[in-house]
Amino acid sequence: MTAANDILKKIENFSSEELNQVFHVITALKGSKKELHYTGRLLGIGFEENGEMSMELGMQNANTYDVAQGGALYTLADVSIGFHIMNQIPLDSQVYTLELKMNYIKPGKGKKLYAKPEIVHLGRSTVVSECKILDEKGQAVAIALGTFFLKHKEGDLK
Repeated sequence: MTAANDILKKIENFSSEELNQVFHVITALKGSKKELHYTGRLLGIGFEENGEMSMELGMQNANTYDVAQGGALYTLADVSIGFHIMNQIPLDSQVYTLELKMNYIKPGKGKKLYAKPEIVHLGRSTVVSECKILDEKGQAVAIALGTFFLKHKEGDLK
């Protein structure tokens, strides 16, 4: 129980915001990989009721200037596009990012950002897709354009 005791000692003087962040990390660690991988959960990425993805903003994804860190926005776009593609292909197929370019337009602020992926081209083995990251007012924060590789089970889509 040394690790547990060390953790308890370290958090004794944490602020409520820091304790909320510890709770967030623990929740991300204990989440199901079937929903979303750990990195996505840790960054605050999740699904909206309409099936689209969003990212809650907080300490877990803020940069030095207290706005959404560019890498977190990149991950939101990548994960969102990946899930969007998976909904368009056979269940036993896999999606891998080949390339993803991100244009940052303005600082990501507020409580939540929303990902709006769209498939530009769905081929046999590659997909080109874009994803707009929008703030709560519907204004573009960033736009990603990526190429993804589709790996199909042998015999599929010949």
